Amino acid sequence: MLRAISLTRRSRIAASLFPKSAPTAQRRTCGLLAAIDNIWSPSYTQPSASLLLNDEYTLRSATGTMIHRGPDGRHTARGTLLDDPAHSNSGDGHGVGPKWVMGHQRLAIVDPDSHSADMPFVLTLEGERYRLAANGEIYNHKLLYDEIVTKHGWKEERISGSDCEVIAHACAALGPQEAVKRLDGMFAFVLFKEGAGTTSPVAFAARDPVGIKPLYYGETEDGAMVFASELKALVGHVVTSSVRQMPPGHYWTPEEGLVRYHRPEWNFNVSTFEWLIAAKYVFIGPSLENYAPWETKGNPTDEEIRTAFRAAVKKRMMADVDYGFFLSGGVDSCIVAHALMPMYREETGDDRPIPTFTVGMEDSPDMMAAKAMVDALGGARYIDHRPRIFTGEEVFDLIPKIIYHMETYEAELIRSAIPNWLLAERAGTDVKMVLTGEGSDELFAGYLYFMDAQTPRQIQNELRRIYNMLGDINLHRTDRMTMAHSLEARVPFLDTKFTELIMSVDPAKKIVNRDAVATNSEGREKTFLRKLFEGPNANGHVIPHPVLWRAKAMQCEGVGEDWVSMLQKKVSAQVTDAEMSNASALYPLNTPHTKEEFYYRRIFEEHYAGMAHVVNPWVGGCRAGGAEWKSDAYTREGLGNTNLLTHAFQQKSGRVASFSTSAGQRRSFASMPAFADVYASEDEAIQNAQEAGFNMFESYLTSGSDDRSMIDTKTGTNKYHVKPQPISENDIFRGSCTCNAPTQSGYEAAMKLFDEKLSSLRSQDEVEDALREIFDQQRKRIASSLQLPDGVEVVLCPSGSDAEYLPIAIARALQPKTQHGMKILNVITQMKEIGAGTNIAANGSYFSSHAALSGRLPGGVTRLNGFDEDSLIEVSIPARERCGTVLDASSISKDITDKHPDAYPILHGVFGGKTGLRDSVMPHSADAGSTSLGVVDACQGRFSLEELHGWLEQDSIVLFTASKFYQAPPFCGAVFIPKRIAEKLGNSPPPGPIEMYGRDSLGGFLSDKELPSCFESWMPLLRGPKGDANNVGLALRWEAGLDGMEKLAETPSSTHVKAVKDWAASVTQMVQDNSDQLDAWCVERSIVSIRLKKSDGSGWLSMSELRDVYRYMSKDVSDAIPQLSPDEKEALSTCCFIGQPVDVAESHAILRIALGSESLANYLENPSSTLLEDERAVRKLSAIAKHFSTLKQSNF
Repeated sequence: MLRAISLTRRSRIAASLFPKSAPTAQRRTCGLLAAIDNIWSPSYTQPSASLLLNDEYTLRSATGTMIHRGPDGRHTARGTLLDDPAHSNSGDGHGVGPKWVMGHQRLAIVDPDSHSADMPFVLTLEGERYRLAANGEIYNHKLLYDEIVTKHGWKEERISGSDCEVIAHACAALGPQEAVKRLDGMFAFVLFKEGAGTTSPVAFAARDPVGIKPLYYGETEDGAMVFASELKALVGHVVTSSVRQMPPGHYWTPEEGLVRYHRPEWNFNVSTFEWLIAAKYVFIGPSLENYAPWETKGNPTDEEIRTAFRAAVKKRMMADVDYGFFLSGGVDSCIVAHALMPMYREETGDDRPIPTFTVGMEDSPDMMAAKAMVDALGGARYIDHRPRIFTGEEVFDLIPKIIYHMETYEAELIRSAIPNWLLAERAGTDVKMVLTGEGSDELFAGYLYFMDAQTPRQIQNELRRIYNMLGDINLHRTDRMTMAHSLEARVPFLDTKFTELIMSVDPAKKIVNRDAVATNSEGREKTFLRKLFEGPNANGHVIPHPVLWRAKAMQCEGVGEDWVSMLQKKVSAQVTDAEMSNASALYPLNTPHTKEEFYYRRIFEEHYAGMAHVVNPWVGGCRAGGAEWKSDAYTREGLGNTNLLTHAFQQKSGRVASFSTSAGQRRSFASMPAFADVYASEDEAIQNAQEAGFNMFESYLTSGSDDRSMIDTKTGTNKYHVKPQPISENDIFRGSCTCNAPTQSGYEAAMKLFDEKLSSLRSQDEVEDALREIFDQQRKRIASSLQLPDGVEVVLCPSGSDAEYLPIAIARALQPKTQHGMKILNVITQMKEIGAGTNIAANGSYFSSHAALSGRLPGGVTRLNGFDEDSLIEVSIPARERCGTVLDASSISKDITDKHPDAYPILHGVFGGKTGLRDSVMPHSADAGSTSLGVVDACQGRFSLEELHGWLEQDSIVLFTASKFYQAPPFCGAVFIPKRIAEKLGNSPPPGPIEMYGRDSLGGFLSDKELPSCFESWMPLLRGPKGDANNVGLALRWEAGLDGMEKLAETPSSTHVKAVKDWAASVTQMVQDNSDQLDAWCVERSIVSIRLKKSDGSGWLSMSELRDVYRYMSKDVSDAIPQLSPDEKEALSTCCFIGQPVDVAESHAILRIALGSESLANYLENPSSTLLEDERAVRKLSAIAKHFSTLKQSNF
């Protein structure tokens, strides 16, 4: 279907580059450009030297690159931000102080004949000077102005009838942060308020809630902020790496940065911690808010929905110029027409037929369906239908100009933009504004891949995902293609009130039945929407049944399918095999996977070099790629099976051409060795890693954990900024948490296991047997390395957070009353200094979007089955008071257990949190677990064998990971079961409820293969389906971890203790030698926690600032800061992987330098060489602290 619109006619910018395909009248739509000296930045010293802020010709030229967005006026304005003797204004806008400038191209839809409506607006409101450039339409401008007059005493008169002028009045009356929430419309705007006297200047920019109108921003080389409606206006004026697109529903201020102001309940699920203060400590766990109003309030009625939609359409008819609508022939645009026509006829009478526009190849389904709809709505008497027929031969030559205007290289988007270009070109010669059917599919589950969804919650989550992509995909295309022809598009389906209503409907109403798709019957996609509008409108007209029940066709399908394969063949011929083989080197970010994608990317780079990061393509190269379920409905090349379209208006032969894939092949697991075919071709983690270019072994290394270790296909790293590969020899590793890259030795050990034991296997049975043997041997090797006492059993698991589910299940076995009404009290200590998911897991809830063995969770699932909320009481005790003082977890735990005398307690003690902090008491298990269960969180692995054996002797369950001190790849965990508890478990039946063992519960994290013999009775219940590749990842990671454990076990424990003490003293002294920037806040065994001073000496860097420091440490940032000394440049060029920041006090957070098993072994062999690496890491920390403000401004 062809929807989406915007404001523009032909671009003069590209006149010399691209010949016009048809003559067009000169007209301009709305495009804005604004720049301002960033006086709020700590690094600001003097006004920018950028020509954009200082040269009128440059400003007008840059604004003129968007002439296609608005021919009804080009205007500029400039001034100074501060009005005082030190920053005087000469009266001509060329003062000597910090400056602002604005440029604007106007397409006049409201108040078109008034020059008082020209922008930028230069307004004096209640004595203060406001400057505004805006793009879009504010539908409630009259109501909003009346509101600020009647309710807020606003007395300033409007100088024009422009809807956008009201933005400035509302901002002045209410404050920009509040005013933007009151705007109902599609918009992007920049507002400056000049400072005068004691009044501070204001800079504010915002984008509408859905992303209908675009807004980009970037920085000049000397730090001035620049905003523009399109990328082309920024080219040559900003540092390309600084360019960003403002997200929909956000505003920007220099003080706050980006802030999300639009937070509808349906699109904002979040886990929050509610803190209750009791004496000197706080607790009470997380509450996950699930949006499901249909369960309590019921669904809105059909008439409520129809009424809301008619109101959305009516609102978008606001115009003082002729307008029309896009009638693609698809159900969405036909519903818009069905609702609009009675209101249009009432407004204009029956003597002014409304223009409608359709594009397609001759006799294509869209053309035929649109003609049927015109006839159904009264024919030529009421509708002036103007089709645009095209041929496959003419589309290829459009590609360069389309990419220039689209400012993207996303292949699916460019293909669908071609008919949009032709349609907008046709409409733009006749009208300035059109309504479209864009956005319906994101509300009503309109795409064919929804037929593969399994649950209503999956549908709700997927609708949320693709709705949030509208500004990057559908609405991006709509805006650019219509604006390229001076045309404004309005999208009633995406009215925020209507959207909120539809998203409050039970998603079960939106389920797509696969059989109904095949038979083109009720139950196919958008059945709910179709049935809403199957009746007559106010004029008595009905949407024809063949039109109403047409299949959803992508925007490049319904117009006629043959042209797509013609285009792809022609495009592919423009790229050689040699060029394609070099694609990853040439374009490492969003690497093209097909020749079609390569060709589009090459053209994009000609115009927007350095801005590839701004493009946000679909995951996997197609719309369905990021869904929670797998679907082959769409591929990179288009719809996988066009026979599913079942067009009611197809030619009589019924022939439907399928899309060619000759433009290039998808990367497919079918070409992998047999092992991958047998054992995990659908694993998301493996697919992401393969997509990012990692080999099969490295891809398997990432599988079987959760979203934290999953590779981002854009960056090639996980959430901890590390790869499934050893770091470079020149880099330094001093991490202390689950963020380790594998050591070189561990990597080689894991790869050897993969090559020798797994990669040659050919059946699922073979892999199952091999894994069973591997895990059995690994448990024995762990026991040997740690000299575990006889009878202690080892469970293998992905992470310490996953391990928290096991004590709950064990408690049910040890105390049967917990299976029959007795609640389990689970007390977690050291919150903020242990894994963020720990207390969530301890409450029986999922802490990630993925489970280790079952993968991505279905939408809406928050708790493990069988871990009912009313059976658990989870209490979290922070590690420290707000001032940073350590809390006495032991006494607090006792207070808590005293308050719950009827509950079975699971008491935790942490032996080494993120800063190395240790609780004073490690809880024991009373009566071998019959009365209480003690759990020692020793996940850091920084303990002596004597300490470990002592915990096991007192029957404490011990949680352990090899991915911290022992430097295994993330995630690599284990649970040690003391002998007496293991014996009890071995003699007990599996505890209930039976649901606890399913794939939607424990079975999503553990299989029988990872369990020791004491869980024999549990094994049949945890025997998951064959083919889980995730177990392979765990086996590989443990092989890498055991490499470090076994090597370190060769030296006496006493030797380790002394070496660690000496090392920590040396590193602490290094930090104190850099006391101008750093402070060794605390030292715990092999972890030195460091806080960083702010460069102005006003305090310490915060948690959010240290996240940036952590990122800078892992990169070469030496080029981001000018005029460095040679020592500083050398320090900042070093890549150091250290411990992540920890929020330890209100006044500051800390970063950590920690010793791991490999670095300890190196220290034992050559202390001076190891300490030299530590000195380099400390020097880099110090240099970053010194130049932090400059680094922040660099957007590195």
